[in-house]
Amino acid sequence: MMCSRYVFLIAAILSYVILNILIVLVFSTINKTNLIRSGNFISSDRYPSAGKSNITVEIWGKASISLFLWEHILGGTLKVQNNGMIRTGSLRMGSMTLNFKYGPWFIQSTVPTDVQHLILVLNGRSEEKIVFAKHWLDYLPNYSRLKTLIVILLGNEQCDNNWIMKYMKSNSGKIDVLFTTYDSPLVDDKEFYQWPLGVAVYRGFRNFPIEDINVKDKRRYLCNFVGTIYKNSSRSKLRRIVDSATTNKRCPIIGRKTWLPKETQNSLDQYKRTLEESDLTLCPVGQNAECYRIYEALSVGSMPIIEDQTTLGSCDKNAFRLLKKYNPPFLFIKDWGQLPEIIRSEMALPQSAKKRRRSHILKWYKEFKESMKDSLINVLKSKMSGT
Repeated sequence: MMCSRYVFLIAAILSYVILNILIVLVFSTINKTNLIRSGNFISSDRYPSAGKSNITVEIWGKASISLFLWEHILGGTLKVQNNGMIRTGSLRMGSMTLNFKYGPWFIQSTVPTDVQHLILVLNGRSEEKIVFAKHWLDYLPNYSRLKTLIVILLGNEQCDNNWIMKYMKSNSGKIDVLFTTYDSPLVDDKEFYQWPLGVAVYRGFRNFPIEDINVKDKRRYLCNFVGTIYKNSSRSKLRRIVDSATTNKRCPIIGRKTWLPKETQNSLDQYKRTLEESDLTLCPVGQNAECYRIYEALSVGSMPIIEDQTTLGSCDKNAFRLLKKYNPPFLFIKDWGQLPEIIRSEMALPQSAKKRRRSHILKWYKEFKESMKDSLINVLKSKMSGT
């Protein structure tokens, strides 16, 4: 009798232990999946370690596009100090630790001088910005331990980036690989890669989690355009066509005569609300075919209608080369004369179809950003390993 009780007790204890082990294993699997998706820690399963030792990679942001890289692409968070003079963050990816530094406090003498692996983000959009970028590139030989250098460049809108060629390793410079915005003819996916323009972080456009976007409710506007309307441009034509096809209440065209580099809080809130409440966002060409508006619309599930034209300059004639590579779920049109038919079709589209489209756009944009992250990390690891 006593023996059978002991057997029962031992069996009960073993059952309890096995149950807890199973719970721990299940929880670990779920937690591991969540960590992979969170962006704040990328599992070593996705980015396997090349070795056991930890490798530190510095990311120095000297252009606002670096905030798009850190928060939107890599999924990092920021610690802000000294009224924004210092912004820092850290991420672990397999055997790598990425340390991000951004802000005017970071100059050539206040960054780690023993840096070995570096991603340097620069602005090359104007002559003034190029002079500043050159100061950084000319200083690089002072970092005697530097082994790997990747530059992400906010390129010139006319794709005139030849000034950087002398800094490339193929020309005895320090840069292993350049990622540049816009459809630069330099891009060969070996030494030069294309990088998305992204959202206007410098104007306060933040990273919106998918779960914060309302995809279910009917949106107030059929379409929208908020931006600078240049004289004798396709944007002027766009305004006339929209006015003839629908009312301003259905498709607000909020224009200004000159470009403003900074937003007031009111104008930013108005812009964000308009995007969030629009089924379509109209994206005419500006100084370059690619614009922040495309990515900002994608961020809130509004489908971009993109004018598929090249602009003056040296950019590749195949506009939107990077976006088209990933089969985007939005429309490219050659002429705004096609817009009235698009508006009629949109007005007849059931709300259920619009809901599905919003979810698909958000999912595609999330996967697109993950692809950009993979591309950067894979190139970085390749260069660190000497291949």
